[in-house]
Amino acid sequence: MKNSNSLLILTIVLFITVKFYGQKVINKEPKEITIQEAINKKMLELKIVGAYDPNLFFEVIDRDGVHFGKCMAVVLRSKIDSLIVVRLDDGIQLIPDDSSIQTMIVTKKALFPLYPNETYSTRFYAMCGEIHDDIPTIDMTFKIGELGNKRVVALAKYLDENYMQNMIGQHALWAITDQTNIAELKKYGADKASISKTNDILNKLKLVTKLNPEQKSKKESETKIISMNLYYLYIGIGAIIILVITITVLIFINRKQQSI
Repeated sequence: MKNSNSLLILTIVLFITVKFYGQKVINKEPKEITIQEAINKKMLELKIVGAYDPNLFFEVIDRDGVHFGKCMAVVLRSKIDSLIVVRLDDGIQLIPDDSSIQTMIVTKKALFPLYPNETYSTRFYAMCGEIHDDIPTIDMTFKIGELGNKRVVALAKYLDENYMQNMIGQHALWAITDQTNIAELKKYGADKASISKTNDILNKLKLVTKLNPEQKSKKESETKIISMNLYYLYIGIGAIIILVITITVLIFINRKQQSI
C-alpha cells in the first residue's frame, strides 16, 4: 500500500514537472538573429534566386514581380536542432553571381522561421539597384551582401514602413543608385503623375537627386530673390534720402537769397 502511494505521488510529480516544463519550452520565444550571423555561424544553408520565370509570362505594364515586389526567392535549410528566427533587414544588398545582373536591395524586412533540420522556400520583397543591368530570374543566383549606403537604407526603410513596394518606390531607388532622369524612367512606365509621387518621397526624405534637383535650387533662388529685393530696397531708400536732402538744401538756399 505504501509503495502504491509512493508510486502515485512520484507519477503526479513527474506529470506536473513535464507539463510545466513543456509549457515553458512552448511559450519560450525563439531566438532572432540576422541572416549574416546565421550564415557566419553555419547555422543554415540557403540559395537565393530571382522569382521571375520569363518562360511563364512576360510583364509589360510596370514590371511588378520583375524589378520589384516579391521578386526574390530563397530556399533555407536548417543545420541546427533548435528553432530560430532569421532576420533579413531593409537595405541589405543581394549580390548576383553574374555581374551583368542587377544588384538587388531588400525593401521590406523579412523574418524566416528556421525549424530544426527542416528545409523550406519562400519569396520576399526587393528592388533592383542597377537600372542598366539585367533583371533577376529564377536562373540567377545571389549572395547576401552588406547594407547599402545611408541614403539607400533610409529609402528602403521608408518604402517598407509606408507600403510602397511599387513602381513609384522603384523609381525613387533608381534615382539614388543610378541618378536616373525622367527620360530613362519613362521606359519603365513612368509618367508625369508617377514622377511627381516619386519626387514626393525623395523630398520628404531630403534625398536630392537629378530627378528632384529643384528642392535645392529653389531654396537658392529664394535666397537670391530676397537678396536682390533687399539690394533694390536699400538703393530706393538711399535715393529718397538724397532727394530729401537735395530739396532741403535748395529750399534753404532759396530762402537765404530771398532774405538778402
